[in-house]
Amino acid sequence: LDGFSIGLSKADELICAEVALRLHKPKATIVMCIKATLKICEWALSSGQNFDFVFRDIGVLVCRGNHVVMRFFEDLVREVAQSQCLAEALLQV
Repeated sequence: LDGFSIGLSKADELICAEVALRLHKPKATIVMCIKATLKICEWALSSGQNFDFVFRDIGVLVCRGNHVVMRFFEDLVREVAQSQCLAEALLQV
C-alpha cells in the first residue's frame, strides 16, 4: 500500500469541505479518513478478502472476492423516492 496514492477530484474535495463544516472537523481529517478507508478497500479487494462496509442508515457495501455490490436499506430508498431520478438510479445499482 505504500505506493498506493488516492487523489480526490475537485468535486470530492468540495464534498469533503462541506462534510467538515457540518461535522465541525478539519477538512484534512475527513480526507484522511476517506483515503484510509479506500486504501483498506483496495487492499482487501486486491487480495481477494471478503468484507462488508456498513453505512448506518444507508446500506451495506458487500465485497466477496472480486464481486462488489451495494445493498441499500429499504427505508433510505423510500425516503429518497421523493426524488424519483435518484431513487431509480439507486435501485438499478
